[in-house]
Amino acid sequence: MSLSFKKRNRSAFENFLGAKYEMFTERVNVSTLPYYLCLDPADKCQLRCPTCPTGIENESRMRKDGAPTLYREKRHKLSIELGASLFDELGDNLFLVMLYNYGEPLLNPNLHEFVRMASDREIATELHSNLSLPLSDQRIEELLSAGLGSLAASVDGFSQQAYEIHRVGGKVELVHNNLERLAKARDRLGLDTEILYNFLVFKHNEHEIERARKFAENIGIGFSTRDAMIQDPSWLPSHRRDEQPYYSQEYMDELIAGWEKAGRSDYFFEHEHHLFWSPMPKQFESILPRTCGWHYGFSVVTAGGPVAPCCATTKDSEDMGTVVAGQTSFADVWNNDYFIKSRMAMVGRPTEGLEHADPTCTRCYFPKFVHHLYDVYDARVTKRFNEVFGDSEPAMATAFELLGEGFGSADVAGFIAHYEQHLARNPTPAHSVSKIESVRSAVAQTVAPRSEIPPEDATKILQRFGALVASLGLDGTRVFDDSLLQHSKDEVKSAILAVLGGEFAVDQKAFAREAALVLAFFQPSIGEQGVAIDSFQTDDLHWRSHVEAEIQKTNQEIVALTGS
Repeated sequence: MSLSFKKRNRSAFENFLGAKYEMFTERVNVSTLPYYLCLDPADKCQLRCPTCPTGIENESRMRKDGAPTLYREKRHKLSIELGASLFDELGDNLFLVMLYNYGEPLLNPNLHEFVRMASDREIATELHSNLSLPLSDQRIEELLSAGLGSLAASVDGFSQQAYEIHRVGGKVELVHNNLERLAKARDRLGLDTEILYNFLVFKHNEHEIERARKFAENIGIGFSTRDAMIQDPSWLPSHRRDEQPYYSQEYMDELIAGWEKAGRSDYFFEHEHHLFWSPMPKQFESILPRTCGWHYGFSVVTAGGPVAPCCATTKDSEDMGTVVAGQTSFADVWNNDYFIKSRMAMVGRPTEGLEHADPTCTRCYFPKFVHHLYDVYDARVTKRFNEVFGDSEPAMATAFELLGEGFGSADVAGFIAHYEQHLARNPTPAHSVSKIESVRSAVAQTVAPRSEIPPEDATKILQRFGALVASLGLDGTRVFDDSLLQHSKDEVKSAILAVLGGEFAVDQKAFAREAALVLAFFQPSIGEQGVAIDSFQTDDLHWRSHVEAEIQKTNQEIVALTGS
């Protein structure tokens, strides 16, 4: 038995391919949504594992010998309301939800409800638990019957003596008992849930691997050994004894000094000034995309609603925004200034105008394989596509073939070319490329900034832009979709006011040109063919309806402010 994907709706596979395209082409404003999600049912835990931020907090509170180490000011359990809101918004596109991150998911009494929400939407579910807590027969049956796809028990040892070195506060006998009962209940119910004995290998427990493996086999569950990122070299198992730190001490010192110079001395706690040993080869640094998968295909929502940059970050100060059921959607956060600046910084684009946003991604030191960690699941998406569609969707099938098996195996250039020709919602024929470039040039010449632009001239410029963009139809979006959409509503309003009022500051000139172009595109009353453009289906571009609404509101505010 192994975790399998269940999705059948075509739109989920379209979103997956679209997200890959946006990542490969380094888009900073994205129209797609994540296809894998880490959703933490509880960001609190009963154990005190020394490599986990939640465990470190718990240990520091027990010591009571000073101020506790705090990564998060408050710890939460995911509410039914928030969970339902996220599944309603993202469920059509999700292939997998991982119900864990930095907490113990079974501390949430509603865990089975979240599993059921996912199963009802054909989303595969994966659960990691320390299993060191009492579980009633009813709780076990509720969880399995809800449709759980995979449950991995984190049991780093077989004897209590070895186990408790890492799983501090846990009871291995309780874990073993829970595993036996889970296996029996699964078999009695006739379910195919994958159950794993997950064994992180350290020097202090490697001698117990075979005992743990035999136990797992005897009760009819899977067994998996895994190498971990290690901070203390004395914990390196024998097969890794010659492994070198992933980064040198000099590199880490220089990195930390740079953050402190930039006023981010709070980024690390004192005990985090350390090297680490990673089992992943450094070859991924050169073969993986510059972009980060956590900005495109996968994301993390913590138990209280904050969206974390990735699964490796741990603190309140690093969150990118917060989802609030009925108020702030995931999409509102996904294209906010923090994500936009992060996507720009990852590929070396200038981020002027976004100084107010300070995402941790702009100083990320995590290895490249962390950026694309969950690409390991991509082969399952391809497998599921073939199961559902077979040969009925040849264009999509070719796109999946070009993606390969993930982790740098994709034919990126081939995928981009194929996607643009056969799968893009507004595919660009080869003969249109030169036309778009000519419009870019015309736009640049038409709006060469002057020190003063009378309102009547600004109106003529906007009308001219409307005609230019209308002549391209939906292809016209390519003129600006990576420019204006990088900016906040306030920046849009400021720039358009500058155009209408003729007050150009030096740093507004380029942006005013972009703003005028987009205003013409979205405002039906401007431009000879503006109404024709507005008649296009807004669903043709996922982001268009959101931007259109914001632009219309901005236009109303501008009219009120200028009287024009």
